[in-house]
Amino acid sequence: DNTNGCISAGPHFNPNNLEHGGPTDSVRHVGDLGNVEANAEGVAKVTIVDKQISLGGSNNIVGRTVVVHAD
Repeated sequence: DNTNGCISAGPHFNPNNLEHGGPTDSVRHVGDLGNVEANAEGVAKVTIVDKQISLGGSNNIVGRTVVVHAD
């Protein structure tokens, strides 16, 4: 649901109540996964390897939304 832009997806995933950061920063939202770049045709191929997100426990991303937007 993008009715209200990114707001519809909810806030960044931040179970530890930390500040925003880059994907390699030790202090960051768990959901701060970095930027995605598309080619001239608008296609973006993405692989994310991350040490904080998981498929279980407090950093579980199962059922969460990934939002990609321009600018």
